Amino acid sequence: MKKISTIFAFVVAMMAFSTQIHAQGMDPQAMIQRQVDRMTTELSLSKEQVAKVEPLIEARMNKMMEFREKSMEREEMMAEMKKVNDAQAEQFKAILTPEQFEKYKTMQSQPRQGGPPRN
Repeated sequence: MKKISTIFAFVVAMMAFSTQIHAQGMDPQAMIQRQVDRMTTELSLSKEQVAKVEPLIEARMNKMMEFREKSMEREEMMAEMKKVNDAQAEQFKAILTPEQFEKYKTMQSQPRQGGPPRN
Protein backbone atom coordinates (compact mmCIF):
# COMPACT_ATOMS: atom_id res chain seq x y z
CA MET A 1 0.00 0.00 0.00
CA LYS A 2 2.85 2.35 0.83
CA LYS A 3 4.39 1.77 -2.61
CA ILE A 4 1.11 2.59 -4.30
CA SER A 5 0.68 5.80 -2.34
CA THR A 6 4.31 6.72 -3.00
CA ILE A 7 3.89 6.14 -6.72
CA PHE A 8 0.61 8.03 -6.71
CA ALA A 9 2.23 10.97 -4.91
CA PHE A 10 5.03 10.97 -7.46
CA VAL A 11 2.65 11.04 -10.42
CA VAL A 12 0.60 13.81 -8.84
CA ALA A 13 3.79 15.78 -8.24
CA MET A 14 4.91 15.25 -11.82
CA MET A 15 1.50 16.32 -13.13
CA ALA A 16 1.52 19.42 -10.93
CA PHE A 17 5.09 20.15 -11.98
CA SER A 18 4.15 19.68 -15.63
CA THR A 19 1.15 21.98 -15.30
CA GLN A 20 3.28 24.57 -13.55
CA ILE A 21 5.91 24.31 -16.27
CA HIS A 22 3.41 24.82 -19.04
CA ALA A 23 1.91 27.75 -17.16
CA GLN A 24 5.37 29.28 -16.77
CA GLY A 25 6.30 28.44 -20.35
CA MET A 26 9.38 26.49 -19.27
CA ASP A 27 10.92 24.19 -21.79
CA PRO A 28 12.38 20.78 -20.88
CA GLN A 29 15.95 22.07 -21.17
CA ALA A 30 15.19 24.78 -18.59
CA MET A 31 13.71 22.16 -16.27
CA ILE A 32 16.80 19.99 -16.65
CA GLN A 33 19.07 22.93 -15.90
CA ARG A 34 17.02 23.86 -12.84
CA GLN A 35 17.33 20.31 -11.48
CA VAL A 36 21.07 20.24 -12.19
CA ASP A 37 21.52 23.61 -10.50
CA ARG A 38 19.54 22.50 -7.44
CA MET A 39 21.51 19.28 -7.08
CA THR A 40 24.80 21.11 -7.63
CA THR A 41 23.98 23.61 -4.90
CA GLU A 42 22.33 21.32 -2.35
CA LEU A 43 24.72 18.39 -2.78
CA SER A 44 27.88 20.43 -3.45
CA LEU A 45 28.57 18.49 -6.64
CA SER A 46 31.99 18.66 -8.24
CA LYS A 47 32.29 19.58 -11.92
CA GLU A 48 32.97 15.93 -12.70
CA GLN A 49 29.82 14.86 -10.87
CA VAL A 50 27.76 17.49 -12.67
CA ALA A 51 29.06 16.19 -16.00
CA LYS A 52 27.88 12.69 -15.05
CA VAL A 53 24.56 13.67 -13.45
CA GLU A 54 23.28 16.05 -16.13
CA PRO A 55 22.84 13.41 -18.88
CA LEU A 56 20.98 11.19 -16.41
CA ILE A 57 18.56 13.98 -15.54
CA GLU A 58 18.11 14.75 -19.23
CA ALA A 59 17.38 11.09 -20.03
CA ARG A 60 14.80 10.95 -17.22
CA MET A 61 13.12 14.12 -18.47
CA ASN A 62 13.05 12.75 -22.02
CA LYS A 63 11.44 9.53 -20.79
CA MET A 64 8.83 11.48 -18.85
CA MET A 65 8.01 13.56 -21.92
CA GLU A 66 7.85 10.41 -24.04
CA PHE A 67 5.39 8.80 -21.63
CA ARG A 68 3.24 11.93 -21.62
CA GLU A 69 3.20 12.09 -25.42
CA LYS A 70 2.11 8.45 -25.61
CA SER A 71 -0.90 9.31 -23.42
CA MET A 72 -0.19 6.27 -21.30
CA GLU A 73 -2.69 5.11 -18.72
CA ARG A 74 -1.90 6.57 -15.30
CA GLU A 75 -1.04 3.22 -13.71
CA GLU A 76 1.22 2.25 -16.59
CA MET A 77 2.95 5.63 -16.54
CA MET A 78 3.43 5.42 -12.77
CA ALA A 79 4.98 1.96 -13.08
CA GLU A 80 7.30 3.03 -15.89
CA MET A 81 8.39 6.22 -14.09
CA LYS A 82 9.06 4.20 -10.94
CA LYS A 83 11.43 2.01 -12.97
CA VAL A 84 13.13 5.06 -14.46
CA ASN A 85 13.45 6.74 -11.05
CA ASP A 86 14.82 3.60 -9.39
CA ALA A 87 17.38 3.15 -12.17
CA GLN A 88 18.38 6.80 -11.92
CA ALA A 89 18.82 6.52 -8.15
CA GLU A 90 21.13 3.53 -8.65
CA GLN A 91 23.17 5.49 -11.17
CA PHE A 92 23.36 8.46 -8.79
CA LYS A 93 24.50 6.12 -6.03
CA ALA A 94 27.54 5.25 -8.15
CA ILE A 95 28.33 8.93 -8.82
CA LEU A 96 27.60 10.59 -5.48
CA THR A 97 29.47 10.14 -2.24
CA PRO A 98 27.52 8.25 0.46
CA GLU A 99 26.81 11.57 2.22
CA GLN A 100 25.61 13.21 -0.98
CA PHE A 101 23.41 10.22 -1.79
CA GLU A 102 21.77 10.41 1.64
CA LYS A 103 21.09 14.12 1.07
CA TYR A 104 19.72 13.28 -2.38
CA LYS A 105 17.31 10.73 -0.89
CA THR A 106 16.23 13.32 1.68
CA MET A 107 15.67 15.88 -1.10
CA GLN A 108 13.51 13.38 -2.97
CA SER A 109 11.37 12.60 0.05
CA GLN A 110 10.70 16.22 1.03
CA PRO A 111 7.66 18.00 -0.34
CA ARG A 112 8.38 20.47 -3.08
CA GLN A 113 7.26 24.02 -2.54
CA GLY A 114 3.52 23.94 -3.06
CA GLY A 115 3.37 20.24 -3.89
CA PRO A 116 3.36 16.71 -2.51
CA PRO A 117 6.54 14.76 -1.77
CA ARG A 118 8.47 13.25 -4.64
CA ASN A 119 8.90 9.46 -4.90
